[in-house]
Formats: sequence, structure tokens, C-alpha cells
Amino acid sequence: MKENTENSLGSSNETRCVFIGAKVTPRQKEHIKSLAAQCGMTVSDYILSCAYNFKPKARLTKDEAALLQNLDDCRSDLVKYTSALHGMSTKQRMIMFNQIPFMVGWLKELGNVAESVCQFLNAVKEHNKIPSNAKSEEE
Repeated sequence: MKENTENSLGSSNETRCVFIGAKVTPRQKEHIKSLAAQCGMTVSDYILSCAYNFKPKARLTKDEAALLQNLDDCRSDLVKYTSALHGMSTKQRMIMFNQIPFMVGWLKELGNVAESVCQFLNAVKEHNKIPSNAKSEEE
């Protein structure tokens, strides 16, 4: 009789209580622990995910961390610009915003920043998880 492994593998309320061991060198162990930590996962979750052909992503690469810092700097700049606009008189704001070339350039730059923010957020928003659609070899 076949066991329905597809349902039992993806069950989030089932407790994992069976141990599977593998012999590794101390260096391999540290490497696996490091990879799991980079992905924000436990070693068990990381190895189980890899067993189901899911390649967990590192939470933030150095480039992504730098981009995140850049986004924080952009946020600070936007706060400063907002404060500066609030400090202007209505007449001064109207003069500035009625300059079409200035506004077109400003909106293009703002669009580029918004697009970069969206791409970054989409790239890092999904957490690593154990795939729930793993199929058994018996099927």
C-alpha cells in the first residue's frame, strides 16, 4: 500500500520526530551550518529543503545589504525634501512645480527609485521554506 507522502510532507501541524544522520567532516559541518545561517534556516530545514531539490536563497547578499543601506539613505533624503517643501511658501512651490522640464526629470528619477525599491522588495520578501509539493519516487 502506497503512503500518501505528498500530503504528509507538506503538513505544517505534523511534528518532525525522526532523526536521519549523515557523516560529514568538521569542515563540511561548518559549511552546512554557515549556508543554513545565510538563508535564515535551521540546519534541518536547510538539508530537508535541499533534499527536495529546493535551493534556499541567502537572506541578503553583500550587494543586497548595500542596496538596503542605499534605500535607507533614499528614505532620509525624501524626508529632507518633504521638510524643505513644507518650509516653502505656496507661491514658491507653485513656481517650482510649474517648471515642466524640472518636474519631468524629477518624476523620471522618482520612478527609477520606486522601480528599484519594488525589485528589491520582491527579491527578498519570500522566506525560504521547505517545498510542500515534493513527490515520492513510488508515484
